[in-house]
Amino acid sequence: MKTAWCAIVAAGILAAPGVQAAPPTVGECMALTPGIKFSKNNGDVQANVEATFAGRRLHGTQLLIDDDVLLATYYQDIRDGQVQLAGMTYYNQDGTVRSNNVYTPHTSIPVKMRPGQQVRVRFTDTETGSDQASPGQSGKNTATIRSDEREFSMTFLGWERLELGGRRFPDACKFELHDVGGKSKGRSGDHVWYAQGFGLIMTDKLDVDGKVLPAQRIALQKIISAP
Repeated sequence: MKTAWCAIVAAGILAAPGVQAAPPTVGECMALTPGIKFSKNNGDVQANVEATFAGRRLHGTQLLIDDDVLLATYYQDIRDGQVQLAGMTYYNQDGTVRSNNVYTPHTSIPVKMRPGQQVRVRFTDTETGSDQASPGQSGKNTATIRSDEREFSMTFLGWERLELGGRRFPDACKFELHDVGGKSKGRSGDHVWYAQGFGLIMTDKLDVDGKVLPAQRIALQKIISAP
């Protein structure tokens, strides 16, 4: 489950002597700051953008592979006390749109969660795309439409201090994700971390026993831009 989850840069406030600033809320950890871009240890690049999707101006996260070839853009919308997953756009190698997946939320992620709290996120995934004509065949591409129900569980595990790419993230939000009703087996899933302004900065895979697979960790490696 690839997802691209992001955070807002909060205004800097000087705390009174001896008073520790409160950690970011889940909503702050999952909002995006456009212009931030970084590479990861698997060679991919992640970039935060603002763009139009499904008729709305939204913040999104681009995933680029193989020397900045745009693979997909993930969009989200934070409003009414909820983080709503808006959908994804997938691209062909020439940069044209291959498909749009628009999500209709049934349940979303609260902007405020306490450590240990779990939510079930449910949405309808409606895909519109095109069937490419086979080589040697003539004719226009034909639109295809499919609709699926998606559901996953998301547990907020609290905050962790991380240092990646030469930058300290003092309050990265950590979550545990499990697909519900899909092909996942046992306790397999993901641990994911989000940092304010950067979004998803690290992912660990969990095996069927719920144990971390260290060799499959994907993490921020180098910050390219951070306005």
